[in-house]
Amino acid sequence: MRPAEAVPALLILLLAAGIYLGTSGLRMWDGVTPGSRFFPVVLAGTGAVVGLLLLLAQWRGFETVEVEFPSALGAARVAASFAAITALAVGIPLIGFVPMLALFILTMQMVVLRCPLVPSVGSAVIVAGLVYIVFIQWLAVPLPMPYGI
Repeated sequence: MRPAEAVPALLILLLAAGIYLGTSGLRMWDGVTPGSRFFPVVLAGTGAVVGLLLLLAQWRGFETVEVEFPSALGAARVAASFAAITALAVGIPLIGFVPMLALFILTMQMVVLRCPLVPSVGSAVIVAGLVYIVFIQWLAVPLPMPYGI
């Protein structure tokens, strides 16, 4: 196994550890129901198992990795995706979760995936509308709202 082959598995393990440690202040159980830490711990445990299995497979020679760097178009798409995710994180406190989610989906579809305008707008509206209906109206989850509302 070459050291470069272990990087994805180590990143998965690092992410799993970050999720586990980052949620240490939350409650695992809330009475008889799972608390806010339950799913992140399940996610971190699953990620740790996947990371260890990937590391083991690479160490035993089951997985070989040929490192290929993206083309210029691929690198531009990666950069656009990173910029969109960063804008999503910055924009949520400013304009709220649902409108920022709609802008994120619209940006990803039109800029990164190069989809036509009408289907992109339609899917952004549908996803944002479903998130609003399910999480805000039905489940009463307190998602970040725009300032002044």
